[in-house]
Amino acid sequence: MKKNKQHCSHGFTLIEVLISIVIITIILVVSTNILQSSLASRETTFKKLDEIQKFNLASSMIKRDLRQALNVPMRDYFGNAYEATFLAPEGSSSLTFTALVDSGDVGSSWVKRIEYVVEDGSFYRRQYFSDNPYLNQDYFESTLFDEVEQLSMQFSDGDNWSEFWPKDPMTSRKMPSLVKLSFSINDKSFEWVIAPNIDNVYQP
Repeated sequence: MKKNKQHCSHGFTLIEVLISIVIITIILVVSTNILQSSLASRETTFKKLDEIQKFNLASSMIKRDLRQALNVPMRDYFGNAYEATFLAPEGSSSLTFTALVDSGDVGSSWVKRIEYVVEDGSFYRRQYFSDNPYLNQDYFESTLFDEVEQLSMQFSDGDNWSEFWPKDPMTSRKMPSLVKLSFSINDKSFEWVIAPNIDNVYQP
């Protein structure tokens, strides 16, 4: 009489199942951490690229405005003449001048008043709708930087630096030879030195 062969099928033990669960959990945790780290790194990279782009745009804009500045007299909102063709009052964080700006409007004059000013920790560019506006709010504004710290402006006549402009009757009819902007953002220090390259003296 033949004996039937018995095929024994053994399942996973409880310990083996628990070990498998632990291994899978570890793999999932590691994979999640890698993914989160990758996403955080990607976000940081994009943020830095955005900051660099914004920085380069602001730098190019200021250089363009200063190099297209016009050494011509300006008037205040009441029509009174400023004793300056380029104005950076002592103790202020602003500079004002006239420049050629293509506004994109064929019928509009290219001659505009430009103002750079720091207010409440932000650095703004203001472009007025004319070179001698009658209203002090007659402009549109662009924010160049936020969280600006310790911004200082200096102006050179070719020999000496001054923290304001003009500094005497002669410089009231001239543009600075150099404009230096020093500032900090998020504990990073920056310094721009720009040469308007406008040497003529305004003759009334």
